[in-house]
Amino acid sequence: MKPTIQFLSDEEVKLIHKQSFQILNEIGMRLPHEEALELMSQNGAEIKADNVVQFPKQLVQTAIEALPKRKEVTLHARDPKHDVSFETHEPALACMTMAVNVIDPHTRQKRSATDEDLAALTRIADQLESIRVNGGLVTPQEVPGEFSDWYTWATTIKNTTKHITGGMLGACCVQDVAKMGAAALGDEKRFRERPFISGWILTLPPLSIDSVSLEALMEMSRLKIPVILSSGPILGTSSPVTLGGTIAQAHAEILGCITVSQLTNPGTPIVYTSFARGMDMKSGTVSMACPEFGILKVALAQMGRYLDLPIRMPAMLRDAKVLDAQAGFETGMVGTVTGLIADLLDGMQLDMDLVVDFPDLIFCNECMAGIRRMARELKINKDSLAFESIRDIGPGGTFLSHPHTFDNFLGELWNPELIERRNWESWEKDGSLSIFKAAEKRALEMLIQKPATRLPEAVEDQIDEIVRIAQKKHWKYVS
Repeated sequence: MKPTIQFLSDEEVKLIHKQSFQILNEIGMRLPHEEALELMSQNGAEIKADNVVQFPKQLVQTAIEALPKRKEVTLHARDPKHDVSFETHEPALACMTMAVNVIDPHTRQKRSATDEDLAALTRIADQLESIRVNGGLVTPQEVPGEFSDWYTWATTIKNTTKHITGGMLGACCVQDVAKMGAAALGDEKRFRERPFISGWILTLPPLSIDSVSLEALMEMSRLKIPVILSSGPILGTSSPVTLGGTIAQAHAEILGCITVSQLTNPGTPIVYTSFARGMDMKSGTVSMACPEFGILKVALAQMGRYLDLPIRMPAMLRDAKVLDAQAGFETGMVGTVTGLIADLLDGMQLDMDLVVDFPDLIFCNECMAGIRRMARELKINKDSLAFESIRDIGPGGTFLSHPHTFDNFLGELWNPELIERRNWESWEKDGSLSIFKAAEKRALEMLIQKPATRLPEAVEDQIDEIVRIAQKKHWKYVS
C-alpha cells in the first residue's frame, strides 16, 4: 500500500469545508474588481460595502463541480517528455519563485539576484531529475522593477523545456506571456492546446485579493492556463492563531477564487496550494519551516484532496540562512511529511524564501529523490515476500549472491548520488567533502558547462521584443 499521512480526520475535513462555506456566505470576501463584481452579482451573489461579496452556497458548490479533477489535469511542458500528470502520487520538486538575493557561487557572499543568475539557475533546474516544474527561483533586481515579471518569464522560457510557473501582473502580463509561449512553440494554436506555463494567484488574507491578481486570475481562466491558487495567511496576524481557524479561512479564500475562475470559464485547471505559515512571536518574523508550517501543509493538502485537485505545497523554504544542519533538519521535517501527500513541493530557497544558493538545488534534488522513494507504494506479493529465496538460503546463509537479490536490488534500494554512505577511509581519500561541499562542487561544474541551445536565436529575439513592447504600453500597472 501507499504510505499516508493526515492531521485531520475525515469528519474534521468536512467540518472545515462546511465552515469555509459559512465564511464565504455570511462574512464574504473582498473582490475589488468591477468585472468580477458584475460577474458575481449576475450569478446571485450579494455585493456589500467595500467590494465585499457574499457567496451563495450553491454558487460555490457549482464551481467546485466544474473543476477538472486531478486525473484530468496535466501541466504541459514545452518538451512533452517533461509533462506532469496527477494520475498517481509521485511527489516531485517545483521551483519556488521571486527570491531577491543569491549567495554568489564564487565569492559565497549574499548579493542581489541578476537576470544572469536566473538564467543559470533555470538551466541547472532543467537538468535535475527530481525538479519537475521550473520557474523564476529569483527575480532579477537590475531590470525595471515594474516589469520584472516579464523579464523573468522571458528568461525562464528561453532556458528550460520543462513546465514553468511564475507571477502574473494583471491581464496584460498573462496575455504577453501567452505570446511568449506561442513564440516558443511556433504556433499559437498549439500553445492554447498545450500551455506549458501556469501562474501564481495569491489571495490577500484575511478574506481579500488585490485587483491585479483578480484580473490575472480571470484572464488565465479565459485562456485555460493552469492556475496555482494559494492563500498564505500568517497565524495570529492575518488569520486566527489557531491552526483550525487558519485552515478554514485559507480554504474559504481558495474556494472564493475557484468560484470566480469557474464562473469566468468552467473547466479551468486549478492546482491547490497554500502558504499558510507561522509567526515567531519573540522576533516578529514569519517562519517558513516551523512545525506548524508542516502541519498546515499536510492539513491544507487534505482539503485540496477533498476537492480531488492536484496539490502543490511549499515544503523546502527554509528559515535557515545557509545550507547547514538547520537547513537539513527543516528540509527533512517539512519536506518528508508534505511529500507523503502533496504532488509538487516548492523549494530551493533559504532565509524565509528570500535567498537562493546554487548548491541548494543539488541538495534539494537529492532530498526529493529520497522523499519520493519513501512515498512509493510498498508492494507485498509473492515475489517481494521471497519465500523461495529464504528457503534456498536457509538458516545462517547470505542473500548477497542470490539471483533474487540481483534481480531486485536496483528497484528496491534507493541509490543516492550526493549523500555519503561509504566508510571513513574512502570518504577521506576523495577529499573529505561535507554534503554542502559535494553539492557545491557539482553546482560549479554545471555552471561552467556550455549552455544547451533551447530555442533558435530568432525566437529568443521575438520573446525579448514582447518584453520591450510591454514596457512602452503597460503603464497602468506601474503608476
